[in-house]
Amino acid sequence: MPIRPGVQTKPISYDDFHSLDYKIMGIVFSIHQDFGRFWSEKIYQNELAYRCQRAGFENVAPEVPIQVSYENFIKIYKIDLLINNTIYELKTAQTLGGEHEKQTINYLMLTGLNHAKLINMRPPSVQHRFVSTNITPEKRYTFTVEDEQWRDLDDGSIWLKRMFKSLLDEWGVFLDVTLFYEAIVHFRGGEEAVVKEIEVRHDSRFLGRQKTYLLTSDIAFKISSVTKDEKHYEAHFRRFLRYTSLQAIHWINFNHEKVVFKTILK
Repeated sequence: MPIRPGVQTKPISYDDFHSLDYKIMGIVFSIHQDFGRFWSEKIYQNELAYRCQRAGFENVAPEVPIQVSYENFIKIYKIDLLINNTIYELKTAQTLGGEHEKQTINYLMLTGLNHAKLINMRPPSVQHRFVSTNITPEKRYTFTVEDEQWRDLDDGSIWLKRMFKSLLDEWGVFLDVTLFYEAIVHFRGGEEAVVKEIEVRHDSRFLGRQKTYLLTSDIAFKISSVTKDEKHYEAHFRRFLRYTSLQAIHWINFNHEKVVFKTILK
């Protein structure tokens, strides 16, 4: 299986989720009261797992792995806590941000679950946020591909489009784009072969070097999940081309259930 959680999962209803979460958060607040706010995520995770088991919750699984694979590429994610088919992610950050939410949504997509809770133990009062989705595994594999503006500039360009479409068929959409980057880099020979520093110049002035994902010395690639203002992003890619020796950028963008393949030429 291309996506394999370490335990069997089954979505629960909205009402069951909130009934469960009310009880879990009572335990979380008691831990924060007892331990304070300056411990590591692992300490809080272990104590929450212990107290939930002691409270009689039947399914409490810490550090649940999710394996995502394609051919000889393997990526392992780990969910902090899975309690009665609900994901609990514990953080010790100054504040919860968009990256924390994206990570949690990615876990929901990979497990086929609907509900999760982000919990930040570092602030003076516990910070927490609901994360939910109604996107089913079936919907993740119902996507369209638009590649009319793609150009097969060389063998690498042909390979990239073909490989990416194979990954889509295996994994579906709505996932973190980092997963796709890591797979492409893996199959192209690793970071040393793909991630290069290129010169940035304005007229004759050398401004520095910029790390870039490259297919060849003059063709870069970009993977994103832009759902609005795509023309704005394209305009900035063109500016990127203007100040480098690159001749093209292959841009693959996830826009919900639509995946757009586009080549931007200098």
